[in-house]
Amino acid sequence: MDISLQLSIKFVNELIKVVSPELVTHMERTAIVAMELSQYLDLSKEQQKNIYIAALLHDIGELIDIRDRNNDDFHSNDALHQRYTYNMLDGLNIFEKTKAIIYTRQAGHEAHYAQEKAILSFCDLFEYDLRLYPNNLSTCCEDICAGFRERYHHFPPAFYDFLEAIRQREYFWFRLQTDNIPRVVNGISPIKVIHLDIDDFQQICTLIARIVDTHSGFTAAHSMTVGLVARELAYYSGMTFYDQQRIEIAGYLHDIGKLYVPISILEKKGTLSRKEYSMVKEHSYKTAEILSVVAELGEIATWAANHHERLDGSGYPYHLNRVYLDMPSRIVAVADFFTALTEVRPYRGALSIVQALSIMDSAVETGAIDKDIVALLHQHPEAFFRIVDQAREARRAVINNTATA
Repeated sequence: MDISLQLSIKFVNELIKVVSPELVTHMERTAIVAMELSQYLDLSKEQQKNIYIAALLHDIGELIDIRDRNNDDFHSNDALHQRYTYNMLDGLNIFEKTKAIIYTRQAGHEAHYAQEKAILSFCDLFEYDLRLYPNNLSTCCEDICAGFRERYHHFPPAFYDFLEAIRQREYFWFRLQTDNIPRVVNGISPIKVIHLDIDDFQQICTLIARIVDTHSGFTAAHSMTVGLVARELAYYSGMTFYDQQRIEIAGYLHDIGKLYVPISILEKKGTLSRKEYSMVKEHSYKTAEILSVVAELGEIATWAANHHERLDGSGYPYHLNRVYLDMPSRIVAVADFFTALTEVRPYRGALSIVQALSIMDSAVETGAIDKDIVALLHQHPEAFFRIVDQAREARRAVINNTATA
C-alpha cells in the first residue's frame, strides 16, 4: 500500500466535514495562516510540516461534544478540547510531534516546540477573529490586523510584524475567503511528497475509527473493537500478517457511513420507523461510497462495506450471498456482529459473550454467517473476552470524560 500523508489527512477532514463543515473550515484556514506565518519566519521545512499537520488536526477533540452546542463555537472550553484532541492522537507515532504541539499550545507552557505552539495559538486565534468580519476580507484587512493587535499582546514581536506584512498580500486574503479552501490547503501542502506504508496508514485509520466512534455515546470504541476482533479472527484463520493488518483496517473503516445518520436515530430508544431504519441501513452503502474515492485502499474498501451482507443473501445493501463474499468480508461481518452484541445499545444492555455466541450460533444455523469463523470465537474465548473487556473500559472512559467536562 502506498498513499500520501496529504491524501490521508484530507480524507480524515472530509469525514469530519460530514459532522461539522464549520470545524473543518476553521482548521483548514488556520493551516493557511500557519503556513504563511511559518514561511514569513523562515522556519525549516520540518517545522513547517509539523505546524501544517497540527493546524489541520488541532481541534478534532471538538467532535466529542460539538453536537451539544453551536458548531462554530470552537473556543467554548479550549483546554478541555485540547485534551480530547491529545487523547485521540495518543499512541499514534505518526502524530507524536503533532500531539506535542497541539496540547499546551498557549504561551507559558514548556519550551519544547515552543515556537510551533506559539504559531498554532496565534493562527488559531487569528482565524477565529476572521468571523468578526463576514464580508470581503481583503477590504477589511486593516481592521482585522488592528483588532487582533489590540486584543492579544502576548506573542513575539515578529508575529505582529507579520500582521503588517500580510496587509499588503491580497492573495493571502483571497485564499482565506475562497469557496474552495481544500484546494488551497492542498496547493500549499508541505507533505504531499510524504508517502505512508501500511503501518503508518493503519495509524491514520485508527484515528478515523476514533473519530467515527465519537459520533454517538453508544458506539464509543465500536469501530476500534471491530478492527481488533477482525484482526484476531484473521490471525486464528491462518492469514498472513499483511492480510491481518488489512482486515483490521477494514474493521476500523466499516462504519464511517454512520456519520451521515442523525444522532437522534442512532440513539433512539424506541422502535425505528421504516424511514429511520432505511436511513440506518444506508450507512453501509455510504461506507462504500466514501471509501471508493481512495483507490489505494483496493479490496479493503469492499471488505469494510460488506459488513452487513449475509451468506444467505439476507443482508444489505447489495444482498450478496456466499458466492460473492470472500473470507475477509465474512470475517469483518462476524466481527461487527459479535462486537455489536456485546455493546450497550439504546434499546438494550450489553450482552455477555456467552449470550452473544448463542445468538451467533443461531445465525450460523440459518446460514447467515460463516460457521468456521464463529467457531474461532468459541475456540479462543479468552482472546476475544480480553478485547471486549478493554473496549468496555474505553467506552466507560469516554462517558466519564464527557460527564466531568
